[in-house]
Amino acid sequence: MFKSRFRLKWKDINFLTRKRRYFSTKFFWFFYFDQYPNLKFNQISVNIPLKYDKRAVYRVSLKRAILRFLKENWFEKKDINWKFYKIFVSINKNGIWELKNQTERFDKATTNNYIVEQFQKSFLFFLSKIWK
Repeated sequence: MFKSRFRLKWKDINFLTRKRRYFSTKFFWFFYFDQYPNLKFNQISVNIPLKYDKRAVYRVSLKRAILRFLKENWFEKKDINWKFYKIFVSINKNGIWELKNQTERFDKATTNNYIVEQFQKSFLFFLSKIWK
């Protein structure tokens, strides 16, 4: 889990989804906006919708796996001088069924690894687009 200052608040999520500045990939949506000038860090939140799985255990374990990837590969880097963002990540509602069909034969750990790999590809593509 991130410290609370690195997580988005409810009002930030509402603002990001209303502003409709987003980037879409096959499986994920990335709503983003520039960080306030006085805050020198990124803020991010991840949403795994109920449509993905009704069991909270699976949704929470997937969310933790994605957040672990972000913490290890994005938040921990201090040597990069970049622009800071508020980012809200959600699973693309059009890609949920395809994602479920591809992972239905896997166990929970393999499913999480597969989705984190897909997230990594999508997130790197997203970063390459917003940093142009």
